[in-house]
Amino acid sequence: MANITQDDLLNYLYNEGSAEKIEYIKQLLETDIDLQERFQVLKTAKSRLDQIKLISPNSRSVDNILNYAERRVIELNSHD
Repeated sequence: MANITQDDLLNYLYNEGSAEKIEYIKQLLETDIDLQERFQVLKTAKSRLDQIKLISPNSRSVDNILNYAERRVIELNSHD
């Protein structure tokens, strides 16, 4: 099998990267069964992730985290 990394396959999946690299992977996928299986796993994972409905955190929670971080920065800077 060619030296195609998982990152290369992810870039191919999202149609990112150079045209040459995309074409190279496309050609390899036509004949390389192992690469096809690896790519299929990524396609399945992407499909499942795309189906997840994300919920934004409560704005109060975000404010609490940001306030805590700000206090810690001030506290750390006051010890210098």
